[in-house]
Amino acid sequence: MKKVIIRIGAVFVILTLLLGIVFGTFIAHAARNINYGLDEMLFEKAKNDTATTYYAHDESGELIEVWKSIPGVEKREWTHLDDIGSYLKYGFLAVEDREFYKHNGINLKRTLAAAFNYIFRFRDTFGASTVTQQLIKNISGDNQTTVKRKINEIFRALNLEKNHSKDDILELYLNIVPMSDNMYGVGIAAERYFGKECHELTVAEAATIVGITNAPSKYNPRLHPEACLEKRNRVLKAMLDCSVISEREYTEAKNSELILTDKSPTLDSLWFVETAKEDIISDVAEKYKITPSAAALMMSGSRIILTMNPTIQKILDDFFADKRNLSPNVDAGLNYSVVVTDPRTGDLLGVIGNANRKGERMLYNYATAPITPGSVIKPLSIYAPLLDLKGINWSYQVEDAPLRYIDGAPYPKNSPDIYDGMISVNDAIKKSKNTVAIRLYQMLGAESIYQRLSVDYGWKNLVEKQVNADGRIMSDLAEAPLALGQLTVGVPLRTLTESYNAFVNDGILISPRSYYCVLDKDGAYIVTTEQSKKRIMRSDTARIMNQLLSSVVEDGTASQIKLKEYVDAAGKTGTSGADRDRLFVGYTPYYTAGIWCGYSDGRSVGKNSPNHLEIWDSIMQRIHSETVFKNNYGEIKSFDTSGLSVQHYCKKSGMIPTENCKLDDDNAIVYGYFSADNMSKEECRYH
Repeated sequence: MKKVIIRIGAVFVILTLLLGIVFGTFIAHAARNINYGLDEMLFEKAKNDTATTYYAHDESGELIEVWKSIPGVEKREWTHLDDIGSYLKYGFLAVEDREFYKHNGINLKRTLAAAFNYIFRFRDTFGASTVTQQLIKNISGDNQTTVKRKINEIFRALNLEKNHSKDDILELYLNIVPMSDNMYGVGIAAERYFGKECHELTVAEAATIVGITNAPSKYNPRLHPEACLEKRNRVLKAMLDCSVISEREYTEAKNSELILTDKSPTLDSLWFVETAKEDIISDVAEKYKITPSAAALMMSGSRIILTMNPTIQKILDDFFADKRNLSPNVDAGLNYSVVVTDPRTGDLLGVIGNANRKGERMLYNYATAPITPGSVIKPLSIYAPLLDLKGINWSYQVEDAPLRYIDGAPYPKNSPDIYDGMISVNDAIKKSKNTVAIRLYQMLGAESIYQRLSVDYGWKNLVEKQVNADGRIMSDLAEAPLALGQLTVGVPLRTLTESYNAFVNDGILISPRSYYCVLDKDGAYIVTTEQSKKRIMRSDTARIMNQLLSSVVEDGTASQIKLKEYVDAAGKTGTSGADRDRLFVGYTPYYTAGIWCGYSDGRSVGKNSPNHLEIWDSIMQRIHSETVFKNNYGEIKSFDTSGLSVQHYCKKSGMIPTENCKLDDDNAIVYGYFSADNMSKEECRYH
């Protein structure tokens, strides 16, 4: 028995040694691969954070400053530790790191306890991060819940404390700690929530700010005052336990009301900046192989040249600032987004991401979030590709009738529920016939359409195969997604709008951009946009599509648009299933613009909803008036039809009309646009 125990003990020792060697090797390897230089760069960048300045070109081509920093998104001024006040300073330490001034970057006792908890799961959560470790996480954006990341963080914290004083570390932490509503730092939080400097805060106000950082959204005092108060009182208890405040101060603060200031700035004219910032952070993170948080820090103090047209953006901002232009349903949650682009440069010129853009809270950006495109997808996925392959032409006849019936209901169903028999491609587009789209989808094939959208147009949200939690298999390689636009995830309005640029630009798609470059304070380039050109379709295909989509505006589903009276206009309407989304992407020879409206909770937009077509029309009329007609560019451009043939045809057969067609009481002879190698060559056999 004794020998068995000895053997078991020996095995245990050997295994422990082997485990220690493996773990030690793992730690050594992790330590060798830490980029301490990046931490130092981010520390200094964050510490010396200055306002980011945004520029755009005015009408004369001169660069003008359009914004400096982003209120509520970027810090505008630094708050020194001496000005933060003892309540805030020691309140944070009472809650986050009571041993801050004693440890060397890590709290060894709590770290070991957390490690044991990780292995044996005594508690669901166990916080062991020091302020220094949290600072590492905040400046780098590294927050994965992995052992390797945690070990790296420990070594990085130890290194940071070797190179910087405790006060410097605490000061930086308090200036970049998240404060909800996309605010960072105690200085701006004190100003926005209480209208005070940090050192002027009462005990209760300081405790409120301390409490926010643990879960900024959950404890936002404007959105969740009850949760915020409950957290504040727990902070007050911690401050009392650490002798930061007296018993009397604790009692008075605990019984005080939460009174917030009304200092909420209006953030008009910032949708473009925020949209561009998404692009910039993504590009910087990719170029330098860093996290988005680190990329945002790298941008601090930079100069950014935007593609924004200030005149167009102001028109959008002014229009949506006046709720009389919108529906009363906006107050009930109805929303809009708008995107305006230059089809010949790929430049984003103006954007509205949310009709309710007010106050200090950044709202959901519906211009860049996936939405259901509905029939707006048809010209991109069905008509242009088949026209380019010469599988169809303007007068090509397709049957407008349900393909099948499901439980007695026609599939697919047209809206309105009307079926016209054999009709031309032109009539199918302008009346948005779902039945025809499905039949043409079958001609083209799912793989071909999927490839075109994902590769040629660069749509990133298409789903090849996805298994839902309920076991259902979802795929965009099907009729409803590719022919009718009922995509699994959706596509952003911005992407949809940019895809339509190829029609105006003679079949060439230029990669989109919202900014030209980002320069650091010394004038060196941090990142620049690199554009590419890709031919999506033949030029004659694009020119025919312009005329087909002009029919939609002339006497189709978008006939109420009046812009066509002043300049050529074309586009396509779209509606998602159950009428949850309404869209229109339209264009002129000058601009492409898309509009979306819908409810965030997926409710039906309803028959009495505001007319998004009228809004699109009003905006585009103002844009053209201020940038095209006003500046007297000379003769107003039209869609190019050079190289196309205008051919008469019988609308009942799609063929060359005969004398008998002229005798038809229904005025059967109409005309359309054709390429020379894809025209009707047979005489009408219907009459």
